[in-house]
Amino acid sequence: MSDKQALRADFESAMGEIFGDLVSPPVPFFEASPHECCEAIWKALGDDVTPTMLENLTDSDFQKITVAFGNWFECEAPPSMQIAEAVARTLSRWPAGSLDESA
Repeated sequence: MSDKQALRADFESAMGEIFGDLVSPPVPFFEASPHECCEAIWKALGDDVTPTMLENLTDSDFQKITVAFGNWFECEAPPSMQIAEAVARTLSRWPAGSLDESA
């Protein structure tokens, strides 16, 4: 695994953990593994999510993510406020540009 791939894996793991901590409830706690949370995010935003992308999310994007979580976990969608907090915490650990990506 290259350094860039390892860095991306670390980012995705952290993002998944943070979302898992913040979307339960309504997402069942034991189902909200980091990987499953990433799957829901990827469903909404595509497979190449970056910190820069998270920093530039619109209200519409937040809504897409909430719906994706509800659909992925077959439960009530988490409120946008929970998603916004998860994004903020992810960005506090992985600021925009930390994967050497551009907008």
